Amino acid sequence: MVWFRLALKNLLRRPVRTTLTVAGIAVAIAVLYSLLEFQRGYERGLREDLNALGAHIMVVPKGCPYEASTIVLHGGKWPRYLREEYLEKVRAVPGIAESAGILMDAIIAKGADERNQIFVGVDEHFRRLRQNWQFREGGWFTDDDSLIVGANVARELKLRVGDTYRIREPRGNFTVDATFRVAGILEPTATQDDGFYFLPLATVQRVFNLPDRIVVILVKVKDVANITPVVDALKKSEANMNVFPLTELLSAMGQLVNNTKVFVLAIVLVAIAVGAVGVLNTILMAVFERTREIGMMKAVGASAGDVFQLICAETILMCAAGGLLGTGLALAASRGTELFIKGVLAKTALISVPKGTLIGFSWPVFGAVMLLAVLLGLVAGAYPAWRASAVSPVEAIRGE
Repeated sequence: MVWFRLALKNLLRRPVRTTLTVAGIAVAIAVLYSLLEFQRGYERGLREDLNALGAHIMVVPKGCPYEASTIVLHGGKWPRYLREEYLEKVRAVPGIAESAGILMDAIIAKGADERNQIFVGVDEHFRRLRQNWQFREGGWFTDDDSLIVGANVARELKLRVGDTYRIREPRGNFTVDATFRVAGILEPTATQDDGFYFLPLATVQRVFNLPDRIVVILVKVKDVANITPVVDALKKSEANMNVFPLTELLSAMGQLVNNTKVFVLAIVLVAIAVGAVGVLNTILMAVFERTREIGMMKAVGASAGDVFQLICAETILMCAAGGLLGTGLALAASRGTELFIKGVLAKTALISVPKGTLIGFSWPVFGAVMLLAVLLGLVAGAYPAWRASAVSPVEAIRGE
């Protein structure tokens, strides 16, 4: 502790130089913390979204399965469809406990004051998959023109059970024009369901002029341990379907994000290297300026090890301060950072962006960046500390 008190006094003697060095380290640590924490939050959020589906396998039209999964998880228009008759082929496969066909369509917002309207056509099979659904008001569809809305939709539009809701949008040779009556309002689920409009499957097919079409088939198997034979059987049942387990989707999307992270991490490592050079330069200059002082210390009995410890303590203090400041900066800017990264990923149809907060405080990430900061201090301070410990008292005093 004595060495750290002396080191702190020495650093405060040069406040501008110390502040600039700590700031350089803090920026690098802030970027690294945000990157690592976003990765953890992304994987956690995506896993929660997939678990909320209540299924183990997703069957989508031929095409890019990751683009399709993004639409399934967060809603939107899908240019390719499955025929509803494929449902019977899926249900004929042994080992399936439940399967539900879903049709999605959307009315895209045309102004900043509007919001996208994601309509999901479902039936009783879907309801049996959604074990987490609870109704705050009302309940299941009462007729073909019934509407169930998520908690966020009900709050933003101030909808209550019994209210009417109309949609209208010209589309080429036909116009989407229908009025529905709210039959149920869901309790918050903390998933994409909170922002969806749910209608009977046949109603969405009729209103959006998509007869006998569905976008995805969600499949729940009887035994997860034996999911592979079910997947293989589904792939053989119809050539126009993409079949993949949701665990595979989680792994593949995680790999896509990991590949992106490699490039960002390379930039972060360059920033950390620049920070290390800044620490090295600051401490080395301090050693040169304090040559006489170090010589006097050794003349009155300080050993080379004592001097080495003092200089190392100064570098560790600066880097630890940079780590703490960087973590605080990352948390303070987490909202903006998260929105920026989500915006970039949202433009990539291959990557699904989970909802909710993805950057927050976590002890494992905090411990990792602080350990890196301390190691940075040890590495950057090793040479200046060795140089200072090798100073000859006589030459130092004579040189002054």
